[in-house]
Amino acid sequence: MKQKIVILHNEILTDHPDQLDVIHQRDLVKAACERLNFDVNCLTVGPDLMADIEKVKAENPQVVFNLVEDLWSLGELIYVVPAMLNAYKLPYTGVPLDALFTTTNKVLAKKWMKFHGLPTAAFYAMDELDRLNKNKTYIAKPIWEEASVGITADFIFKPGEKDTFEKIKQLPATHYFVEEFIDGREFNVSLLTNKGKVEVLPPAEMIFSTYFDDKPKIVGYKAKWDDQSEEYKQTNRTFETLQHEDSLRENLIRVCEDSWKAFNLKGYVRIDFRVDAHNNICILEINGNPCISPDSGFIAAIQKAGYSIDAMIGRILADLN
Repeated sequence: MKQKIVILHNEILTDHPDQLDVIHQRDLVKAACERLNFDVNCLTVGPDLMADIEKVKAENPQVVFNLVEDLWSLGELIYVVPAMLNAYKLPYTGVPLDALFTTTNKVLAKKWMKFHGLPTAAFYAMDELDRLNKNKTYIAKPIWEEASVGITADFIFKPGEKDTFEKIKQLPATHYFVEEFIDGREFNVSLLTNKGKVEVLPPAEMIFSTYFDDKPKIVGYKAKWDDQSEEYKQTNRTFETLQHEDSLRENLIRVCEDSWKAFNLKGYVRIDFRVDAHNNICILEINGNPCISPDSGFIAAIQKAGYSIDAMIGRILADLN
């Protein structure tokens, strides 16, 4: 008899590309699970959360493949569905509840990094802006949103830029914080569970073309999601730049492994880094359950490592909460 899997994702309430992308992820997971000989049913969570979770429970699945990225289009509620699955004792894939809550709240995540000695840039609450160094550059970021939502060059500033600084000061303290901007190279490193441990997949560097010579080099919302924008077209991923930089590659891998342990990570994760001119590493974000649509960075890393989609899904299904 086939094992039953419920693939669970959030209901799509907008036509924004970062929301629609979950459909591509669902289709990829569904096809792989069917090839792995599972009985698959796809369900969503939406306005009536209790009823939707009851539907999942009624399926009596051996596994819930958790693809929920938000709730009611609010990214800061991403942890609510895993909390309910946990409460109902329904086994689910990916990052566990405690780690998902911690990593999704960027300020809490950075405090946890500091506690564990993991490298990250200096950061400040909105009521601490008087502590900023007038000679340094900073970026204001949303505390909760993922998928580069709310990340724009407009929020990069120096305290001496009076007009911009005044706008930054008006941002709500409950939803924004300020981080020192590291003007350097950017790396995305994907992590995949491997028999209870972690395998760090080949690191990818984001290459910014000459288009960015007079602009901040960031992977903002447009660069990630708007395929008609110059930011998207002029930002490219490569796995080739660390071939002759053994020390930097090993340091990235070590920090990934340490982060996996410190945050109690499972399943699949992507960690984004900035590296300054002296090769000092800073963690930007730890992304639990990152995008696994066919054109995602995670899938590119899986392919670079020589693994099939089915092998990846099989590993994730073997590391349940």
